[in-house]
Amino acid sequence: MNQSSPDLTLFIQQQRQASKVEDLPLNGKRVLDLSTVIAAPFAAALLGDAGAEVIKIENPAAPDALRSWGTHHETGIEPFHAVIGRNKLPITINLKRGEGREIFQELIKKADVLIENMRPGVMGRLGLSHEQLLEINPGLIIGKVSGFGMSGPKAELPGFGTVAEAYSGFSYLNGTANSGPTSPPNALADMTTGVHLAFAVSLALLGQERGAKGGQVIDMSLYEPLFGYLGGEFLSYKLTGENPEPIGNELRAAAPRNVYRTQDGRWIALSCSSQKPWEDLARVMKREELIKDPRFLTNNDRIRPENRAALNDIIQDWHSTKTESEILALFRQKGITAGPVMTMAAIDNDEHFQQRGSFATVQDPATGVELKMPNVPIRLLGQTGHVRFPGLPQGSANRAIYQDLLGYNSEMIEDLGRGGVI
Repeated sequence: MNQSSPDLTLFIQQQRQASKVEDLPLNGKRVLDLSTVIAAPFAAALLGDAGAEVIKIENPAAPDALRSWGTHHETGIEPFHAVIGRNKLPITINLKRGEGREIFQELIKKADVLIENMRPGVMGRLGLSHEQLLEINPGLIIGKVSGFGMSGPKAELPGFGTVAEAYSGFSYLNGTANSGPTSPPNALADMTTGVHLAFAVSLALLGQERGAKGGQVIDMSLYEPLFGYLGGEFLSYKLTGENPEPIGNELRAAAPRNVYRTQDGRWIALSCSSQKPWEDLARVMKREELIKDPRFLTNNDRIRPENRAALNDIIQDWHSTKTESEILALFRQKGITAGPVMTMAAIDNDEHFQQRGSFATVQDPATGVELKMPNVPIRLLGQTGHVRFPGLPQGSANRAIYQDLLGYNSEMIEDLGRGGVI
């Protein structure tokens, strides 16, 4: 089934019609996703989860790089694009062509939100500056993601998630004293920024009316949301003058909090940072004397480096004498906050993930392959969003959008395709 197959076009048209009757918070809103890779596209995906119609715009000669992130060769499916591209209708436009810009402006008139992550100034050079777009549609909400934001001395610099994670302070604090700075194994800055942008767009939509009022430009950098996620670390530095150093799996402000290896080689994540849980843990370990030990009397005592190390050794020694199932059973009896460190394989077979509905199972209409992926985590009574379909092939919604939304006939669409405009 190729990009322009009649079956895929029919599927998309059916999806558009079905979405109009869904009772979801953003039903009736239309989002143009002009962004690439993860951060801004993830925001658009979240808005699509909540019912917005999301039209994914790509250059016909340069598809989103996410489409080539580790393609599964047996199926041709790219897992990251299948997830981040969910619930989106992909079309192609060459914005470097005058006709392409005219088509884009027609779409802008019919949109509520534009998500873009071009480097600052690029849209202006295309004759599509934020000011010009807001003149076309005074109700347009523009969500802009860039590495360092649209202001400040670094505004013009390119920025990706790895750079943002380092610049935010996260990478320095992540890892251990011996490992050096450690970047996360996922697109943490991008996903964090995507959540913040979706939240900001949702706020802006409260006072918006397409084509009439509520136009807004949201300036989102990649590094600031993750900097904010570091909580009190920066303020702690300002108050004490002590630069926080990496501390591995622990929490600088409280102890015990770590992961511990069990007798059967599993790992358990444990957090007993408040006083009562800590005392309960000491009793479960049959080490009640630790409660009165001067090193562990209060949280401020326990977080001192030498006391923290001693406490970790005690807890680890106890974990080494029991299996994961034995320890978790004991912890459940006493209400101690702890849980297993899960792998993807463990998650796939986990009863709670399954019964809670943490997975979405959808069929890829382009290949017929059934896909199991993370479900929408937000649940509203009677208005729970869902994954309707995974990321679709580039340009697969061209006919549905240009014909049904803009009123182009088949001959016009074919001519635009042959001319490299779409």
